[in-house]
Amino acid sequence: MNKSKRIRIFCLPVAGIENPYQHLMIEGLNSFQKLDVSLGINNRFLGIFLTVAKYKPDYIHFDWINSYYYRRTFFLTLLGIPIFLIQIIIAKYLYKVALVWTLHNIRPHDSKHIIIHKLCRRFFAKHVKWIRVFSKDSIKRAEKELNVKDKFFVCPEGSYVSYYKNNSGKKESRKKLQIDEGAFLYLYLGYIKPYKGIEDLIKVFEELKTSSKKLIIAGNPINKEYFHEIYKDDDDIIFINRFINNDELQYFYNASDIIVLPFKKIENSGSTILAMGFKKPILAPNIGVLKDRLKHQKELLYKNNIKESFEALKKYNDRDLKEIGMENFNSLKKYKWEDFAKYFYDK
Repeated sequence: MNKSKRIRIFCLPVAGIENPYQHLMIEGLNSFQKLDVSLGINNRFLGIFLTVAKYKPDYIHFDWINSYYYRRTFFLTLLGIPIFLIQIIIAKYLYKVALVWTLHNIRPHDSKHIIIHKLCRRFFAKHVKWIRVFSKDSIKRAEKELNVKDKFFVCPEGSYVSYYKNNSGKKESRKKLQIDEGAFLYLYLGYIKPYKGIEDLIKVFEELKTSSKKLIIAGNPINKEYFHEIYKDDDDIIFINRFINNDELQYFYNASDIIVLPFKKIENSGSTILAMGFKKPILAPNIGVLKDRLKHQKELLYKNNIKESFEALKKYNDRDLKEIGMENFNSLKKYKWEDFAKYFYDK
């Protein structure tokens, strides 16, 4: 690679404007004059080859690779697998492009065909130059799952504070959502899927709630059947089963007293970083990247069951929780999107 020229990096797959992660990552990398970072070509079958052939980049950075080989039907998946593998070989060996990977999930969530994912991801891992993870805790498990070593490094993502609107107060936000001002409000906001632990959250909330407690569960359900399975006819649990637009997020976070993220497994968490950006305390498991991100509020992290966090919460008053939320917010300053840039120079 000629060190006098700008390093050309293209990012795949194209996540779309609704995904702030990719936008902020590219913005952070482009803050360095020696890096020239853009989105690749948005084509789920041939996007890798088309990007390489048209732009001849120095690097292709991948976030999520599943969409290149895994399809809604088994037939299309069988078609997609060799197309994906051949594109990787062409990019690396014919065009001499360095392939690099940010590993968001060691194993895809909700997958029926684990063997297909394992084979494709292991093949890909062997052909990439390096693999970025968000937590040191992920490395050993990723090495075992992907059957590669000495390719991993830890680089946490930056914050989303600058991306989302945040100009509504608690009173205004509660009025917008029709929440009583005197209620203590728990919030789960994100995709409504089985591995998110929402069933456990509802069970514990119903067991421990008092008349002043409310819980909002907001987000897109994986399907209608799962939503009907977890739905409870309870006046204190408010279900909002739809995608929450970016402009609406501030009302949900600013109306809430505490965020609940009852994940069963997690390698990264944009939802955690988002909540920290709104100065919120968080109930969550003591696993993965959360152990590092939320280490100053350890008593609110649980080891076995979310009930532990609900019980621990009883020791804190409103002032305590606001202080924890501010600590969460201030700790975001430790990591910046620009931190990722050095790995394109040094690796």
